[in-house]
Amino acid sequence: MRGSRGRWQMWLLGASLAVIFTLARPAMGESPCDVAHPLAPPQGHYIGRCPNCGMQRAMWARTWVTFENSSGSQAVCSLHCLADLAVKSGEDPRQVKVALYLEPQKMVSAEEAVFVIGSRAKGTMTAESKLAFASAAAARSFAASCGGRPFDFGAALAAAKAGLTAENRVIERQRLATGKIVLPVDGRDECPVCQMLPARYPRHQCQVVGAEGRVRHFCSTQCLFVFLENPGAYGASAGGPFWAWVKDLASGEWISAATAYFVVGSRFLGPMGFEALPFGRRADAQPFAQTNGGRVLGFREVRPDRLAPEGQGARP
Repeated sequence: MRGSRGRWQMWLLGASLAVIFTLARPAMGESPCDVAHPLAPPQGHYIGRCPNCGMQRAMWARTWVTFENSSGSQAVCSLHCLADLAVKSGEDPRQVKVALYLEPQKMVSAEEAVFVIGSRAKGTMTAESKLAFASAAAARSFAASCGGRPFDFGAALAAAKAGLTAENRVIERQRLATGKIVLPVDGRDECPVCQMLPARYPRHQCQVVGAEGRVRHFCSTQCLFVFLENPGAYGASAGGPFWAWVKDLASGEWISAATAYFVVGSRFLGPMGFEALPFGRRADAQPFAQTNGGRVLGFREVRPDRLAPEGQGARP
């Protein structure tokens, strides 16, 4: 995600949905519904990680998606995360390419692909799979064996958007239940930067997970970005990799810091003073900045010296 002075990698959080583990390709006579998804073992020649959820292409190659938007070229693990980023950014993706479910090494234009929605085969980040095929004939053949119905990309993306609210609630519960996100314990977990107790600041608490699995809790995004600026000062590897979770100020839900929109330089104060206030959606961040002052930045643009209103120090 982020490294010392802009050089960060993402750490694999692991599977967040229940899926089957079988061989990487169907055996002779095996149902196409039963191919391994995620790939087991992970296939290292697939490179990339989803910035929205942390999932690794080496495991989730069958539903991989690449696209462009105003932030540049990006890649995500699924139509779910593609739809999630579209809603968060307020812009639909362009130049979308999708992996073929049964031939994940092949990426095709989403506009030319045909998607089977609602089959028995496992999807990614959703209970209702949306799987890509190269032609209508291939999609119909798969649906005949595995259920579901063929749709074009527009319908598949619309279905993914429609399911986001319910699916994200389920995913957050699963992350908490499986330890992908760990709530701080009052009286035990201290912020490594200021030694305050993050459990006492539920609206502002955030956390970083290291490659070794260690979770570091922070009372505020000010302390989070101070840590990320120089992790070695707090006993962490200076080069990461780290994965950061923050609380959406609008909804209170845990969201990936990598895809959050941060309001900096506002008059709004948090536990340590001026904060980088996280929002999951640009549409929530912009009016907040207009009302409270400040400007909206992406994760890679945030630094501790940008948190205060212009002309003021890092803390009030």
